[in-house]
Amino acid sequence: MKPFWEDEYLNEQRSTFGQPSPEVGDLVPRLPADARILDVGCGDGRHALYLAGLGFQVDAFDVSENAIRKLDLLKEQRHLAIHTRVCDVLDFDFQHKYDLIIIHGVLQFIDRAKQPGIIALLKEWTCPGGYHIIALFTDEVPVPDDLKDVMIGVYRNEEIKEHYADWDVCMFERKIFHDEHENGVRHCHAMNKLVARKAAMAE
Repeated sequence: MKPFWEDEYLNEQRSTFGQPSPEVGDLVPRLPADARILDVGCGDGRHALYLAGLGFQVDAFDVSENAIRKLDLLKEQRHLAIHTRVCDVLDFDFQHKYDLIIIHGVLQFIDRAKQPGIIALLKEWTCPGGYHIIALFTDEVPVPDDLKDVMIGVYRNEEIKEHYADWDVCMFERKIFHDEHENGVRHCHAMNKLVARKAAMAE
């Protein structure tokens, strides 16, 4: 079954997943003025567009051609410099380290066996003192029927903390919520959000 967001990405008039998440905006004052940011699994760009609009250097990628096509259109309309690519995280060509990596709503779609290696890779390509913002679904509620084919890597509640035991966890949130998308699709999700900071060189 094709996930609902693929059709939503074809709609150029609205953001498929809404406005930027609050934890992204909350972190902005902590970032260097010239921060490099990587948006992993960026969708149609709710975070990439917002951060590029603030003057940050943003790279963004997604496996969905529809998502990147829409993001490319929106960045041109807004005259924003966002470097985009259609690819999987394991195929992304890292050129430099990032002050912030956003991994929002992505990890639950990745095979469990690959998740630790991907997190380790993203940690490696984070600057000293840099941040990760992660949001992922947990198994506290059943996976919706229309997402069972793609949501193959759901986490246990608080499991993500284990991958950041060597970083400073700045924020952690657990919530269960009901979500209704623009096309009428309704879901109940359990989610963990985490903001973590890598140690700086001098610390």
